[in-house]
Amino acid sequence: MNVNINRQVFNKSQFENTIDTQFKELKPIQDPTFFDLSLATIEDFFTLYSTFFFEIPKEGETNSHNYLIRESTEYTNFISNQEEIDALLAEIEDLRKENTELRNEQAKLIEDFSSALNNQP
Repeated sequence: MNVNINRQVFNKSQFENTIDTQFKELKPIQDPTFFDLSLATIEDFFTLYSTFFFEIPKEGETNSHNYLIRESTEYTNFISNQEEIDALLAEIEDLRKENTELRNEQAKLIEDFSSALNNQP
C-alpha cells in the first residue's frame, strides 16, 4: 500500500516576510518615551543610573558624573571635610620644604666643619 504525503515548503525569506515570528502579542510593549516621574522610586533611579552609567558624560554643567558629584558633595557637606584635608596637605607640603631646608643647612654645616678640620695645621 502506498501512502502519498504532501508537504508545503516555504522559501525562508518568504516565510520571514509572511509570518511574524516575534512574540509581540504575548507581552505588551510599553512606549519607551513614557515615564511617570510621580511613580518613580529611589530604586528606579539607581537602576537607571546603573543602566546608563557609561553613557553619562564624565564632564558637564548638568547631566554628567561631575554634576552628580558636585550636587552630592554639597548636600553631604563633604566639602568641609575636603577643605580640612586640603589644609592638612598644604601643611605637610610646608613641613617637607622646611625639612629639606634644614637638611641642606645641616649638610652645609657638616661640610664647613669638615673643611675647617682639614685646613688646621
